[in-house]
Amino acid sequence: MKKKEYKKRLEKEKREMREFRESDSSASLKSGLIIAGCVIGFVLLMFAFTKIKTGEWNFFTRKNDIVYKAEIQSTKILCGSVLNRSDSEYFVLAYELKEETVSLYDSILEGYNNSKTKLPLYKLDLSNSRNNICKSDTINISNNASELKLTVPTLIKVKDGQITESYTSYDQIKQVLNSYVD
Repeated sequence: MKKKEYKKRLEKEKREMREFRESDSSASLKSGLIIAGCVIGFVLLMFAFTKIKTGEWNFFTRKNDIVYKAEIQSTKILCGSVLNRSDSEYFVLAYELKEETVSLYDSILEGYNNSKTKLPLYKLDLSNSRNNICKSDTINISNNASELKLTVPTLIKVKDGQITESYTSYDQIKQVLNSYVD
């Protein structure tokens, strides 16, 4: 009888060992799935937080229905680039942006910029310290940029890299620019 009992006990131990292995592998599988789920959840949570923080997803803000009017702005240039623009013909308006008459020039430029038959217009701010080499009390129109001296205000017309016309009073500048207004 000892053999039969020994066989039964051996089979019972084998069965218990098999059950233990199966339960151990299913427990490992469960814990692995739980860890993978937590990692994926964390990554998704960080993704959502980043999208909300950067403003790509606007869950907490209302949409603003304000429409802003697009403004046409002339390009600002420096003194050294007055004669070497890519356009074949253009105007350069040299004035100080800090002076009281800026609003007068802005009103002229607004009408000019709305025109369809205009030439490109570049602004040269003589109050900028980088443009001090061009600023002078007396005007010296020269096709050499290092010798060019401008007063406030001055409008020059450049054609093919050469200055063809210059105007130094507000009334002349207004008249010339308004001649291009439709």
